[in-house]
Amino acid sequence: MFSVPTIPKLLIVVAIIAVVWYFFRRNRVAKGGGGQDSRSGGSTASQAGGRNAKPIEDMVQCRSCGAYIPANTTCSCKNG
Repeated sequence: MFSVPTIPKLLIVVAIIAVVWYFFRRNRVAKGGGGQDSRSGGSTASQAGGRNAKPIEDMVQCRSCGAYIPANTTCSCKNG
């Protein structure tokens, strides 16, 4: 049913995989998510202009249920 693939067929498959990989990588770098955020020390959102970045908030633990919530809000538990 399956035969041994020939060298030209293998080269075509490798070329197609390389082209697809190249375009996916190029697309990722163009969007600003090139995987450089861990090495450069910054986050992807801050490098991309902070379009969807939410401000960082301090978290506190609810005294009754133990869930962590933003410090400026109240817990939605029964006793909070």
